[in-house]
Amino acid sequence: MKYYKSYGIAFLVPILLIVGIFYGMLIWDFAAAFTSWQGLQPTWEFVGFSNFSRLFELERFWINVRNNLLWLVFFIVPTALGGFVLAYFLSNLGRAENVFWKIFLFPMALSFVVTGTLWAWMYDPSSGVINTILGGIGINTSRLGWIADPKIAVYCMILSAFWQYLGFSLVLYLGAIKGLPSEMIEAAKVDGASRFKILFRIIFPNIAHATLICTTMLAITTLKVFDLVWIMTRGGPGVSTEVLPYLMYRLTFESRDFGMGAATSIVMLIFSAAIVIPYSLWMLGKWVRA
Repeated sequence: MKYYKSYGIAFLVPILLIVGIFYGMLIWDFAAAFTSWQGLQPTWEFVGFSNFSRLFELERFWINVRNNLLWLVFFIVPTALGGFVLAYFLSNLGRAENVFWKIFLFPMALSFVVTGTLWAWMYDPSSGVINTILGGIGINTSRLGWIADPKIAVYCMILSAFWQYLGFSLVLYLGAIKGLPSEMIEAAKVDGASRFKILFRIIFPNIAHATLICTTMLAITTLKVFDLVWIMTRGGPGVSTEVLPYLMYRLTFESRDFGMGAATSIVMLIFSAAIVIPYSLWMLGKWVRA
């Protein structure tokens, strides 16, 4: 079949249009961040960095940044590490592996809306299943407010996301481990290496590609988490569980301050790029050198 360059261009046009629209919206958002746009009627009066300075003066903005950082640390590390360890043990179970990985992966079929509703009910201080079980075995639950407690609410939400994404991490690492040459692991066993050393000295360094994919995807998930916050706490108690995407929503659609909402989205973009791009380049460098 003779190939014509025009055919390739014809197939690329729809994708290029979609990408073009995306970047056009990004430019439009960037422009709106430097205007005084408030209310439903667009106003394109240039105000410089005024929206950014107003945003940085908000105490709740720094609470949001702190919460996003907490998500990055306490969601990514346990989820990736837990998936890796589980994948190693499941890879040694034989046929039983096919049952267990499906059980762990099932929560990924749920949306954050369903997960948030389920865990909000479980965390309910008065009638939730967690306090009901703890009370049934004699533990005083009067002080266990879970998502009603501003000190631990964000960690409770992270736990629910960990439950949902553990299977994602598990499947990625399981596929990577199964792709390793069996001779490598058998040679280590012959040399007397313990399971712990095989796991962290041999297997882990040789599946850097899985770690890169897993941690990057988890980071992107944390940086755009919105629906879980909306369903479980509405950012409360107070603003203790708010994250930057939720703040952007409230500024834009509740306060009708589109300029500050756009400024928040630009900060989110810079924040995300500052974390994901250097990390990805570092991991790719390690992967290539390995």
